[in-house]
Amino acid sequence: MNCLICDDDVVFAEKVKSAAVPFFEANYVPVQCMVCASAEEAQALPGLENIQLAFLDVDLVTASGIELGRTLKQKNPRILLVYISAYLEFAPQGYTVSAFRYILKGDIRRMLPPCLEDVYQELFGVRRALPVEFNREARQIPYDDIYSLESEGRRVLVMGEEPRKPLCVYYGKLSELPGDLFENGFVRIGRSAVVNMKYISRIVGYKVWMRNGAELSVSRTGYAGVRRLYLEWKGRFGDE
Repeated sequence: MNCLICDDDVVFAEKVKSAAVPFFEANYVPVQCMVCASAEEAQALPGLENIQLAFLDVDLVTASGIELGRTLKQKNPRILLVYISAYLEFAPQGYTVSAFRYILKGDIRRMLPPCLEDVYQELFGVRRALPVEFNREARQIPYDDIYSLESEGRRVLVMGEEPRKPLCVYYGKLSELPGDLFENGFVRIGRSAVVNMKYISRIVGYKVWMRNGAELSVSRTGYAGVRRLYLEWKGRFGDE
């Protein structure tokens, strides 16, 4: 795997490298990792189209890390961009280049290991999926395909990109959903709905609007907690 780390703090960049390279090699993925101190140095590297993963500082001294990310995306649209910054307010800029993750420098020890796990799964692992039994047939519904899970009596409707057309319907309860689901961007917003935060458009006035146009109610008692979790998720991950 070809990896780029660009940060004007070379000591910090080497710290990221010393965590990332052993992680991938322990998972039998050989790594060619390049470290640069400026966007200009990174842009001058040969073979930018072959870089699969980049850790970029948002606020580089001479140029924006966002612009560097945009250049890398043009060279390789499938590259995973992980932005690292000392300031959370820079996170929204990462959305413009579809950042894979956003990590705070002050929280690097906690946030980098799960980020590396997610990168590995995205590039080399099996897609996480929800096991269900539908029409007497066992199926695996990828988490990325699920916008929401909505309870209707004894049935659970698995909703996708089309708001009024379930991907499938199965008998079960939201309380029986695997814990892994909630560790991967899902949040329960009330008694009858669990949503994928990746596809939330906005949360306002005890309502969640999804990107597929669906509108779901948030419980009044849980509203503050749901909104806090979503804003934290959005600040960390942005648009994947």
